[in-house]
Amino acid sequence: MQNLRDKLLKAGLVSEDQAKKSEASAPAPRRSPPAQPQRQEATAPRREDRPPRRDDRPPPRREERPRRDDRPQHAGGGRPQHGRPPAAAAAERPIPKLPPMPGSKEYQRIESKKQMELDKALRELVLGAQVPVDVGATAFYFMTRKGKLRRLELTQEQAKQLEDGALGVVERPEPAQIEHSLVPAATAEQMFALSKKAVRFLNRKESPIGFMSDEDVKTQQAAEAAGTAPEIADEPEAHEGSPAATPESAAPAAEAGPPEGGGTEPQAQ
Repeated sequence: MQNLRDKLLKAGLVSEDQAKKSEASAPAPRRSPPAQPQRQEATAPRREDRPPRRDDRPPPRREERPRRDDRPQHAGGGRPQHGRPPAAAAAERPIPKLPPMPGSKEYQRIESKKQMELDKALRELVLGAQVPVDVGATAFYFMTRKGKLRRLELTQEQAKQLEDGALGVVERPEPAQIEHSLVPAATAEQMFALSKKAVRFLNRKESPIGFMSDEDVKTQQAAEAAGTAPEIADEPEAHEGSPAATPESAAPAAEAGPPEGGGTEPQAQ
């Protein structure tokens, strides 16, 4: 800097005063800032030194659950319900409903329903297979379930079919009373399986039903005429208030029996 000022003065390019002013106004040389010590960057801990992240942690150990076959079972088989002891679970089971007591209203209602269903089944069997009565001069007698003697006026051929076991006399339950019809032996057997009292006569070889000899007929006729014939006890066809058949003693034609040359089918009891 000094050499440059001297050269300018010597060459006459600047005066002494200008050189002094220039020297005074010249900026001070810039000093470089002192070197600061380098700051050591914090080195990240090695993977082995830092605590493991959540994803790196091993999964927690779970206690091994017993298999389905190894689980405890109660005495009745299967798993216990909600950890309750078998005795408590058995105590909470619903008690089965007992059947109604005989004589109760519920018992009578059930019996009445059964009787109505039975009457319907018997009536359908009779109506599907009954044989029309051939009215003739041969009198054929049979007994009702109440122990009353009844007579059918048939032809000799149809009476022989009854004696040979080809036909049978059966009950036909109607809403108001019990009627009687002739049906083939096979139908009579079906009805006998449902209700033994529904078949009033069937001459089976092994065990005939309702068979009466001439002496039996005469004895019964005399007893009924004298009013000494015993009446066989029997439960009514249905309970009171039911539309099923009424007892035979209530039928208007029960005592008189069919007249000579009666209708084309068995008369009412």
